[in-house]
Amino acid sequence: MQYLYIATVFAGALVCLLASLLLFVRRKTGERSRVILAVIVFFSVYNYITRFIALCQGDVPEFVVSAKMLLQANFMVIAYIVYPIEVILPGWLNFRRIVKLYAPWLFLLCIYLISLWTGVQYTPYRSLLEMFAHADRFEVWFRLVLSLLIFSPGLVVFFIHRTRHFRNSDHVWMRKYLLTFSVNVFAYILVLMFNHPILHVLYYYVSVGCSLFIVYMELFDRLIGKPIATTTIGEKNTQQEKIATGAADVSLPFEKYAIEQKNAVLVNRLETYMKENSAWRDPDLSLNTLASELFTNRTTLAQAMRENGYENYTHYINRLRIDDFVQQIESEQSENFQEAFFAAGFRSRGTALRNFRQFAGMTPSEYFQKKDTGIEKNTAGGILT
Repeated sequence: MQYLYIATVFAGALVCLLASLLLFVRRKTGERSRVILAVIVFFSVYNYITRFIALCQGDVPEFVVSAKMLLQANFMVIAYIVYPIEVILPGWLNFRRIVKLYAPWLFLLCIYLISLWTGVQYTPYRSLLEMFAHADRFEVWFRLVLSLLIFSPGLVVFFIHRTRHFRNSDHVWMRKYLLTFSVNVFAYILVLMFNHPILHVLYYYVSVGCSLFIVYMELFDRLIGKPIATTTIGEKNTQQEKIATGAADVSLPFEKYAIEQKNAVLVNRLETYMKENSAWRDPDLSLNTLASELFTNRTTLAQAMRENGYENYTHYINRLRIDDFVQQIESEQSENFQEAFFAAGFRSRGTALRNFRQFAGMTPSEYFQKKDTGIEKNTAGGILT
């Protein structure tokens, strides 16, 4: 049984290492969630390797109900909650929010360190069943609390706000992930309760299997290879004509589609944010600020803008400001051009005029005079009704 246990631990470390490397290699075809999942799986490799080395040297590995191992288990459980949060709300997580998620764990870690500093001795029990008879001791009930908390982070996923703009997975994926996560946690609790060698071996098979299934869902079930959901009749006919003439690729590469899908979601979020907040009216608005508000980085946001037909951020924001300026003049919200320019977010009249000429090819006076003349002619000719 000992040799089977050692071989199982080594195999688990090897499989998780390969899965982590695969996620890292394919990170550019997905989102930041792949990098997060790769780090989580690699952390499992570290745990397996340290236990494998201890077993090969004839040492007794750390008992699973030790305070150190339970703290480590809680750390991993929270990590497996960070991943689905990133999937559902891509870009929402930052350093401050991750620290908040880990705040309860950090608090428990501080309690553990203080207890060691004050001289608390942690008895090396082999299972939770052995500990129940001594539940009146601090070092026992502290570990019982840590064992119960392994279940709690899974509830966080149910409260993640899902919206049309941030939705990057479906309920089927979420149910499968939660089921896999729950199976892994339940198997670990059985090991904590009984600490039998056979249970240890079975747990490693279950744990590695759950990790591989989550990796599979990330690589092949959630983003890669999904068909385009909506295609208009005109697009379909054009696509068929290109295929018939050999002018188009019959199959769209998975990597290209995944990037386009990601940028489409980001552009949707960008347009919604700009319309709801009239953010272009802030003269201090920058690409970095806008990227922070959208929970992404400036490089990804700039790329999404270019794919949406804008040369760069400046071109995009000035286009919105010019449209706002025109709308203000036409609706008579501003008394003169200068007031409308400043209200639209321009810092100076000269910058506004230069940008207006770039977009309209004429000055504002010429633009509105030509527009008014065109309306009068159309009205006189009976074209407009």
